Amino acid sequence: MTYPIPEGFRQSGRLIARVNDLALTRFQVLGERASATNLVRKLIEKNLQIRRSEALGWKHAAPHMVAIPADFLTIVVVRHAESWALSMFRRPWHADPAIQALGFPEFLRAEWRGVVDRLGDFDEIPPEIAKDVHNRELQFDRHPVTGAPFPNLFALRRVKLAAMLGMLNRDCNLMLLRAEEVQADPEAFITWASDALGLDRKSDAFQGVTRRMGNRFRRAVPIDTAPTGLDTADHALMMGELDLALESTLGYDYARG
Repeated sequence: MTYPIPEGFRQSGRLIARVNDLALTRFQVLGERASATNLVRKLIEKNLQIRRSEALGWKHAAPHMVAIPADFLTIVVVRHAESWALSMFRRPWHADPAIQALGFPEFLRAEWRGVVDRLGDFDEIPPEIAKDVHNRELQFDRHPVTGAPFPNLFALRRVKLAAMLGMLNRDCNLMLLRAEEVQADPEAFITWASDALGLDRKSDAFQGVTRRMGNRFRRAVPIDTAPTGLDTADHALMMGELDLALESTLGYDYARG
């Protein structure tokens, strides 16, 4: 599968693909956990004249919407695989407590299992089954085609990344972002987004984000310290599982000298 990502994205980390010239009225951010999705959402909500929506389904799943309105903006956020994996270990949102109990090397290699641990995080749960699915397996964390569990964390990334980038092929208005570019200069991101999308600002003054969503996370099994990088064996695992050509298209190169 190929995706229409121009070479310039490697340098800029920002892309807008418009399929019509309608005024955009709603947006939703998609991306894997620990990929700055909440930062992007809050920056846009605070600064731009456009409404937040969750109509496309759970933002951390492979896209599974029924349809996409013509005045809708879909935003896909990606992040460097190594820093993402380290962040997932520190704050493993919706991971089975048994996985949270593992050390970092084992965490990376464990067969992934998500759980519906926080009902409020899943708007798609019908009221009729809400009381019956608490702490049941999170089906969005299984392979969207085969239904099989992912054999490890990087395999989960590979498939979900491909699925989310597939939004580029769905004839919809789309923004693709590298998380690092937004984190480095949030105000510049908002200025660029406002100009590129033709969206009015809510205020002349930039409104930053001071509270991180991740600070609300409490591990089921606390850790004293977290690693700051991948060792040789963990790096080899990552390199063997990722789609390196696709990662390179996004501007991420993981080879070590």
